[in-house]
Amino acid sequence: MDSNSKQSPTLELWLRDIQAYIYKLTGGFMKNARFEFNRSNYSYKRKNKTSQDELSIVFISHFPISYRVDFQLEIWHSAIREIKESFMSEILNKESNLCSIILYKKDFPGIDADSTEIRDHSIYNYRDLFMVGDWLAQTLQYELVPFCDQMSSIAHMDQFFTAHPDWSLNTRSGGNICTDLIVGKLNKKRDLHQRYQQLMEGLRQKIESRQIDPESRQLLTLCYESLQ
Repeated sequence: MDSNSKQSPTLELWLRDIQAYIYKLTGGFMKNARFEFNRSNYSYKRKNKTSQDELSIVFISHFPISYRVDFQLEIWHSAIREIKESFMSEILNKESNLCSIILYKKDFPGIDADSTEIRDHSIYNYRDLFMVGDWLAQTLQYELVPFCDQMSSIAHMDQFFTAHPDWSLNTRSGGNICTDLIVGKLNKKRDLHQRYQQLMEGLRQKIESRQIDPESRQLLTLCYESLQ
């Protein structure tokens, strides 16, 4: 059979069906975790005593074949933002660079080690929607919300970075790596200069293996100099 004669999968549902189902699965426990839902941009936000959490759920359309669901988490602390503004003002290209932590769907591998296939699975039909929706609901409830709780204060963030010294490097985000250093400075529990050297060495390895943009090294240097 000629390849041109093969039929493409037919999309069985509309975007509003996908959005409604995901809200049905996530709205209840997100509300219990004090997140407010904004239907206009399909995001959840909450304010803590010293921080703010924002989860944006993104629907990528490949209509009329499929949809994909992605998300972005931003955690904001005013003290960290002020420091980042002091050395990022001339190199900022988007507001999200000033947040304390930024993570994407890929940064949450899921409860099940086999969930990689689900995370990258396009939604063609209701069966796909049920699988992706269930994965998303479990990830938000059991991983993302507890993570936001861990990052609710500078002291808690510093404890997290101390217990997970490679975490910021593994996110491959220059902004997260700078936050690691800034939090060490603000909480005054870790040696700033030693941590800077550790992060620079980790960056060197990531850059050599082409896992992170070389500009992250310059960004960390600017961050370190601003903390002197």
